[in-house]
Amino acid sequence: MNQPIEVRNVAKRNGYGKHLLFFPSRKTHVQVVCHSVLEADYCVHLEYDPTVVRYCSQPGELHLELNGRLHQYWPDFRIDTADHHYYTEVKPNFEDLSPRVLATLRSAQALLREQGSYLTFADIKSIRRAERLRNLKFLYFHSFNVGADEFGGCLRMLSTLSFPITLRHLLTHPAEVRERAIYRAMFERLLTFDLYQRLTLDTPLSGGCDEHQ
Repeated sequence: MNQPIEVRNVAKRNGYGKHLLFFPSRKTHVQVVCHSVLEADYCVHLEYDPTVVRYCSQPGELHLELNGRLHQYWPDFRIDTADHHYYTEVKPNFEDLSPRVLATLRSAQALLREQGSYLTFADIKSIRRAERLRNLKFLYFHSFNVGADEFGGCLRMLSTLSFPITLRHLLTHPAEVRERAIYRAMFERLLTFDLYQRLTLDTPLSGGCDEHQ
């Protein structure tokens, strides 16, 4: 049975007067508080990335020293893998940042390197590449509430197929597996296709991971 997604309290830091979004994470089983649509879109990539074990938004402040003065910096995300963790700052365009913000980010990178971690940057270009995000969002949000028996039936059907096969033929298979279970198999990389081409009924699907993911 799928673990239910908990609803978190609204983020207190910088929360008042802002439009917050709550991303329903299946990987962490909580509503991830996002301060922009771009941050919510970034969560889709974290859900899809098999190396990400867990993640959270607004993980806490880092104490930095800039020009002899103490400053606080709040990274947008902390991401945990099986053997390390790192942080991500999400901005529409890092080329438009002020010198003060850039200095803060550079100081944060230096501090995290000393701690054995690191800070990555995610912007519109990296998050919203071609059709990839559109396809991932469609598969993710159309594959909720798939029960264990339902997904097991999907896996049994997939084990009988010869690939490649189009999505149209898969959705009309006599086994009558529900669409959401098929979409979950696609999101979990059990069925793969070229993510950089828009998903249609005529999209050819293969079994297992490939280089187009």
